[in-house]
Amino acid sequence: MKPKVFLLAAFVAAVSTQGISMAAEVSTDPLGVFTFETSGNSDSYVYLPLRRVPEFVGTVATVSKNGAYDVGEPFTDTNNNSVRDSGEVFVDTDNVVTLSGTPGLISNQFVYAAGTQPKHFYMLVSSGSRAGMYYTVLANGVGTLTVDAAGDNLLSTLAAGATVDVVPFQTLSSIFPAGGGVHPCSTHSIANRQSEILIPDNGTAGKDLAAVVSYYYFSGSTGAGPGWRRAGAASVLANDDVLLPDTFFIIRHNIATPTTVKMLGGVQMATLSTPLNVSAGVDQDNAVALPFATEVTLAQLNLIASGAFVGSSTHSIATRQDQVLVWDNSIPGRNKAADASYYYYTGSSGAGPGWRKSGVANTIADSDVVISNSKCIVIRKKAGTVASSVLWSVRPSYVAAP
Repeated sequence: MKPKVFLLAAFVAAVSTQGISMAAEVSTDPLGVFTFETSGNSDSYVYLPLRRVPEFVGTVATVSKNGAYDVGEPFTDTNNNSVRDSGEVFVDTDNVVTLSGTPGLISNQFVYAAGTQPKHFYMLVSSGSRAGMYYTVLANGVGTLTVDAAGDNLLSTLAAGATVDVVPFQTLSSIFPAGGGVHPCSTHSIANRQSEILIPDNGTAGKDLAAVVSYYYFSGSTGAGPGWRRAGAASVLANDDVLLPDTFFIIRHNIATPTTVKMLGGVQMATLSTPLNVSAGVDQDNAVALPFATEVTLAQLNLIASGAFVGSSTHSIATRQDQVLVWDNSIPGRNKAADASYYYYTGSSGAGPGWRKSGVANTIADSDVVISNSKCIVIRKKAGTVASSVLWSVRPSYVAAP
């Protein structure tokens, strides 16, 4: 791969209202263009530096429970089928956001309906103490949003007056319309699969995890016709399957021809917050990404200041705590190991505290770029005694502190 200069082509583009419904006096984010070059016969790690334009912007009045089970709420799985069945006890978390004023929403306008409403939405908290958290929208009323609390009750700290954006998730068809940016497959045969989209596994305990889902673009006319397919489900279109904003995906080319992926969208002008998982008894890989429109250095990750990363008091591999693993697309290969590993040294010897690249203990690496249009990261959390998670919050370098 020939790395392209990591620039936001239209970062200074004129602000556009794009028909956004607003219940608060706000300005919309600038729009941009972002390009990734992918290599043939290789895995290319790609993330989403731009988001789709919000379709509603408003402010929070109250947050409450709704007395019913909603996706993501904890429950007692008495029959161990991973599905909440009638009668199984659940925890009713705060997940109904009542909006200020008269938003004038249409009931369930943010609910996906295959064939008629192809978008899935999330609510992004863009101000207040929960700034940066996002939640999938499950339903909406004329003045309310019901969201997936994702197993937590963090919404209980969402204060009145906080700004929320309702944003469509990026999907396979929004990033790769009509299979653009990959090599289509004329059959469903694995042997004919010239390009695949691999989704990392963020739900299993452990490290060096295999992809949890694989997609390919089918160009034939049989069955449901041309469109994205999930491996193992050839008869079902997957065009609307979601690509999450806080993780990456892998474009795997099984032929020598490279491709170019161009993304259009809005520049995120707010903090991102995302949980990092810690597993009991085993190191845990977290495949993460930041939807930011510039390259990011180790120091700009804010891992140490946010308290989400455990530093190492020595340079010894045997005592190393959390690590940042980097995959560099300029180094081709499939199923390859990380190209670099970093840790934060908390000791005072040598150059003193700071980021270090594994094997280069005497040089501070705070300014090393680890996220760009050719680099993605995995944060490997050291094994804990019990399973837990820590919240990682980071603000884009181009956004002033509140």
